[in-house]
Amino acid sequence: MAALPLTLALLACAGLACANDIVYLTGDVRLADGSPPGHSVEIKLECKGADHAVRQSVADKKGAYHLKVERDEFDHVARALPATSTDLGTDTSAVGDCRVIAALPGYTSSSYDLKSLKIGKDLRVPELVLTPAPSK
Repeated sequence: MAALPLTLALLACAGLACANDIVYLTGDVRLADGSPPGHSVEIKLECKGADHAVRQSVADKKGAYHLKVERDEFDHVARALPATSTDLGTDTSAVGDCRVIAALPGYTSSSYDLKSLKIGKDLRVPELVLTPAPSK
C-alpha cells in the first residue's frame, strides 16, 4: 500500500514536467503596399467546420499584435488562448484545421496555419497582408 502514494506523486511530477507553457507570439498586419493599416484590426482564428471566425486578439493601428497560445515541448502550438478573460466563452482550443486571419471591413486577408506553425526563438509569426476586397 505504501507504493500507491509514491506512484501518485511520481505521476503528478511527470505531468508537470510535460506541461505546455503559455507564450505570446508577435505578429504584424500590413496593407498590400507594405504600409500599416492605420486602424485597429481584429485577429481571428478561422477553423474548418466552425460557423464563424473567433476573435483572438487586436492589432493596433501600426499593425502590431500578440497572439496568446500554449506551446508544446516540440515548439508547436498546442492550442490558441483568448487574449482576454471576456473571450473565455469561446472554445478555440482545437488547433486542428485552424488558420489565423486579420479582419478589417473592405479587405481580405492572407493567413497562416496554426497546426503547422513551428515557434521560433523570436516568437514571431508570419505577416498578415490585407488586400482590398473585390467590388460587388
